[in-house]
Parts: sequence; C-alpha cells; structure tokens
Amino acid sequence: MRVSLCAAIAAIGIGLPATSEADRHGALPMMDHYQPVHCVRDKENQVWRLQCDAAAKTCLYAANEELDASGARSKPLERARSCDFDDEFDRAKLEANGFVMVAGRVDAPYGWTRDERNRVFQVNFDLRRRLYFGASYTPQKILDNPLESKRTSADFGLFVFDYLDEGVTPTRHRIRLLEGSVHVEPFSAEITVAHYDVSRRFLDPLLRITTFVGRPQRHDLRLNLGLWTEAGGLEIHPSSQGNSTIWKHATAQITLDLWQSENLDSFARIRTGMGLEGQYTDGTGYRSALVASSAFEIDAVLDDDGFHNVRFEFGHDAPRYFVPFQNGQNFGQRLRAKLQYEAIILAINDQPLTLKFAAGGEKRDDIFGVPDQWAFVMDAGLRFSLWAPPRAR
Repeated sequence: MRVSLCAAIAAIGIGLPATSEADRHGALPMMDHYQPVHCVRDKENQVWRLQCDAAAKTCLYAANEELDASGARSKPLERARSCDFDDEFDRAKLEANGFVMVAGRVDAPYGWTRDERNRVFQVNFDLRRRLYFGASYTPQKILDNPLESKRTSADFGLFVFDYLDEGVTPTRHRIRLLEGSVHVEPFSAEITVAHYDVSRRFLDPLLRITTFVGRPQRHDLRLNLGLWTEAGGLEIHPSSQGNSTIWKHATAQITLDLWQSENLDSFARIRTGMGLEGQYTDGTGYRSALVASSAFEIDAVLDDDGFHNVRFEFGHDAPRYFVPFQNGQNFGQRLRAKLQYEAIILAINDQPLTLKFAAGGEKRDDIFGVPDQWAFVMDAGLRFSLWAPPRAR
C-alpha cells in the first residue's frame, strides 16, 4: 500500500515522500484535528490533504479518501475536518525553506484515531454514558441450599448518563434509568427504575485552620456534600416459604465525598439516609418498613481512555417494620459487599464489549425462610454497550 502511496504522491509535485521515524516503526503520524488542513490536486485530479507545521518544518500528507488493502482509494472519509483547497501549493518553495514532506494519516476528532488506510475508529469510551446489556455466569452458594451453585444471570441499563456542570461549584450529575440484573436457577431479580445522585466540589472551605508552629500556614477543610436518591426499586428472592418481593418505593441519602478525581467522575464516599419499602412473601402477606441505610463506596476510572473501571460497595440496611415479622421482631438487618472490575476488550461498530468480574456477599434476616448467614457470589460475564461516547476532557 505504501508503494502505491509513494507513486501517486510523486505526481502532484509534492515529490517523493520523506520517511519519518514513526513511519519506519509502523505508525504514521496523524494530522491535528484542530489545526488547518489544506487540499491539493495532483495531475490526475485526485485530492490530497496537507497539514504543515512551521515550528517542526514538516508537512504531513495523506489521501483524501479511505484506502483499500492495495492502497487504492475506496470511499470518502468519515469524521475528518473540512479542508480548504490550495491552488498555489509550491513544494519546491517549501523545501527551500527547510520543510520536509512526511506521509501521515488524516486527522480524527478527540476519542477517535485512524489506521494507515484512513479508516476511523473510536479508542476512548465513557462507560458512565451508555446503554448496555450483559450476560454472566454467576455461581452462588444459595442460602437455603448450600450445595446449589449453578446459576446464570443477565444485567442491563437502559439509560446511564453522567455529566459535569462546570459552574462556580463544579457538580457531577448521575442518572440511571431501568438498571438491574436477573438471575435464573433459581430465579431472582434486582431492578431500579430511577436513580439520581450528585457530587459537588465546594471551592469555599467549611473551616480555615491556620497553624503558627514555624511559618504560619493555612489549611482548608472542605465538606463536599451531595445527594443520592432512588425510586421504584424491586427485589425478588426465593425462599423455603415462597417468593419474597420487596418494593423499594423511594430512598434519599446525603453523601460525603472523601476523595474526588479532578472531573468528579471517580470518587470515594460515604452516604446515609432513609427509605420506604414494602415486602410481600407468599403465605405471610404484605408489610411496610421505614429503612435506615448507609454505605461506603468507591467508583473509579483507572485510565484516561475509560478502559478500566472499578466499583466497590459495602452497605447496611436496617428496616423497621410497622408490624412484627419473624419471632415478633420489628427490626431487620441487611449487610452487603460487592467488588466489580470491568474492562473493554474490543468494540463492534465502535460500541464497546466489556469483560466484567465481580465478587460479593450478603447477609440478611428480613426474608421469611432464609437463614441469617452469609451468601457469597462470583460473577464473570460480558456486557455490550449500544452507545458509549468518548469521555469528556
């Protein structure tokens, strides 16, 4: 393909191409998407793109179309900036001024790149803005049958969206609609209809402490408070007494970010608040509860391109039922812990396919017929996102 490129470029007066260090190592340099690009025509009326750098004394050139495997032009470019035609291009004058002609790749916008055939593809993904569905193998020691370990599951998120409001007080808004998971053998489900939470970075400190040991120094203490809410949660769990269904009508919590990344998309925080839920179990009927809940969680993107994501949560719920349930008690306890790692392994039509590994445990006494003991679960599966744009810079 490079032989065809060299032969064709010689015809337009640009001359035989110089070979850059990057080219010799198999990676042609790429034009800057945010700098001007000029188009010139060769003697065969084919269009070439040209971008010159006055400081580096180099001019990158590339065909104005995608190329096939043989180096022939095949189709128009995608996601390339427009170029202005330069009818006065003078390669001899440029070389006399010290410029070197270098074969390159056409420009691509942020989050995208091109191969040497000018085909564009996405290389940066925001898994906090997507629609996804997945399937997993989830072996679990079931609470009421410790020998049972065969299980598969599906998870989904029909609308996952984060955005940063860069105002006087930077604020990250997070929205999740119809997100959850469904397990089979035996059947259970956990679904949330709507979730919204917000993190803020307060620029004005809550306390300003000045120390006078040695040189006077000021130390700021900031209290980065936020809000965490959910509505329309549903849990379905099997038990020896029949299926138990929990409706989590609404939950509201105050959050305190202990650590925040620069753009607030990663954090470590604690949260606490109250919720209202109802539970129906076959054979025992319906009961309502006011739930005190709290959690410590970490959600972090480990790289700039969004390929590696880690989540950890340790939570506690204490429902207070309005009517007694097991053993005449009005209070229940739920403990849960989960660690999840998700990594992008490939993309199909620029939509990422991710590999997910997770491990967790749960201990609860609020379901009839389920022993009050820890149950542990492992999870390995794939998720496919139908939409995941590049991460905001």
